Amino acid sequence: MKKVQLAAVMAVLLISAAACAQVGVDVSVSGAGAFSKKTNSPTGPISDSPTKSAAVFGTVRYHFNHHNAFELNLGHTKNSQIFTVPPDTYRVTTGILEYTAAYVFTPFNGKKLEPFLLAGAGGLKFGVGNTYIDGNQISLGAKSSISLAFLYGAGTDYNVFTHLALRLQYRGLIFKNPDFGSSSRFYTGAKGHMAEPALGIVLKF
Repeated sequence: MKKVQLAAVMAVLLISAAACAQVGVDVSVSGAGAFSKKTNSPTGPISDSPTKSAAVFGTVRYHFNHHNAFELNLGHTKNSQIFTVPPDTYRVTTGILEYTAAYVFTPFNGKKLEPFLLAGAGGLKFGVGNTYIDGNQISLGAKSSISLAFLYGAGTDYNVFTHLALRLQYRGLIFKNPDFGSSSRFYTGAKGHMAEPALGIVLKF
């Protein structure tokens, strides 16, 4: 169902991009690795060690001129949050939806390479799947969490043809670590970080 929803959203974005082609728009779909750092509570023994995962995200980038642009991103990944709360270990399988917007600066436009820097903000929704304690599946009453996120990154477009390019980039997301509505069990009070090295295909209008 989520794949269908993402496909529908991307179709709408493509149509919107085509309608605005005269002002300079590109649409990209990228695959990425999602690597989240371990977080530790500064006031207690609770820690969260998210698993590595694959991610996919779509981007619509609106170019005001050759150096300045604005982009909207929609992404998804699925991992597990591994909470260590001595003497127990909890596992929360999680679907993460990203909704972000960013300013993009391109310092120069080469014939083949168009490097860029980006910074922005948005939200991450941590949806809850199965939950486990010490390897045993059990209902923990975990609820979806939404965290504000800061997005930063850098990369370059490699122009293959006039309207087709490859996009290589690194993205980082900084956010409040989720507690899934259980502040007494999963609350770390720490900032999480997700690194996303990505490769994508870009259509330019």
